Amino acid sequence: MPLELQTEFRCTEMAMLTANHLSDQSRARVILMLGAPGSGKGTQSSWLSKQFGIPRLSTGEILRTEAKRNTPAGFRLRQILATGALVDDDMVCAVVGARLQREKPENGLILDGFPRTVQQACFLDSLLADLGLPRPTVIDLEISKEGLLRRLAGRRQCAVCGSVYNLISRPSRRGSRCETDGGALVQRDDDTEGVILHRMEEYEAFSAPLIDYYKTANYHRVTADRDVNAIAKDLLSALSMPARFTLSSAA
Repeated sequence: MPLELQTEFRCTEMAMLTANHLSDQSRARVILMLGAPGSGKGTQSSWLSKQFGIPRLSTGEILRTEAKRNTPAGFRLRQILATGALVDDDMVCAVVGARLQREKPENGLILDGFPRTVQQACFLDSLLADLGLPRPTVIDLEISKEGLLRRLAGRRQCAVCGSVYNLISRPSRRGSRCETDGGALVQRDDDTEGVILHRMEEYEAFSAPLIDYYKTANYHRVTADRDVNAIAKDLLSALSMPARFTLSSAA
């Protein structure tokens, strides 16, 4: 039976989430967020990062940062991201591998946007083993094309810290500015309808074998065409964490 949310909470209550709440979550864990671009992986993984006290690694953010650099790799990434195509396995694995080897997240982490292929998943298994971390708990956020277009049309991202808002479902309390650092909220180049549909078709083609790869492991499918708090409730249940809070605090 799904766990009931006991209370709604405010930002100040999120600050009260201490080690006492996480005492039963001391074992290192890796959480892997699957889902089409725009399915809500960023919103939910950022919130789960606060709940579990482990870092979130967004592959998309790392690649966009690299794309801004005036290097051959940066130029190539700019071209790929502008068309909505997926970055090749070797480049993505190199970026993620270097980051994890450098930071060595001993208590675990949340992966948002990686892996996207079976080759990347095999690389991740080897990398996690080298780091002494377990295989991931897999969360697959499922969303329809109609729901995806509706959601991404209003998506805005902070140009400074990368925080994501939505003009309809999650507007910033500071209007066109980020609530955290006051940075300008902008629409990403890859949030146009044509690019969105292309990315979803490409994701579906790649994701089927990836999902098959993980279905024999700790795999949970969660419907993402819903209110963010309903999704958060199911995530906490899948991850065996008491559902004490609601996502409205995650700002």
